[in-house]
Amino acid sequence: MTDTTSATGKELPAPAPRARRGVIQFFKEVRREGIDKVTWPTVRETYLTTMMVFIMVGLTMLFFFVVDWVLAYGERLLIGAVS
Repeated sequence: MTDTTSATGKELPAPAPRARRGVIQFFKEVRREGIDKVTWPTVRETYLTTMMVFIMVGLTMLFFFVVDWVLAYGERLLIGAVS
């Protein structure tokens, strides 16, 4: 539930209703407010970001492989399967 009172206890006025516009005008505004203001990455930035993702995936894969190997080795030690 929204608070309709300010800090002084007075009731705030309701926001004015927006004027309805056509569908074409709506999409023109969407384009003006969204697509035209986007700064698209360059090919180099996209390449570097992709490489960083691949590197981080590789490092994460290596980390979990080592953790899994250590835990499996510890389990084998506990049950006496390692000589």
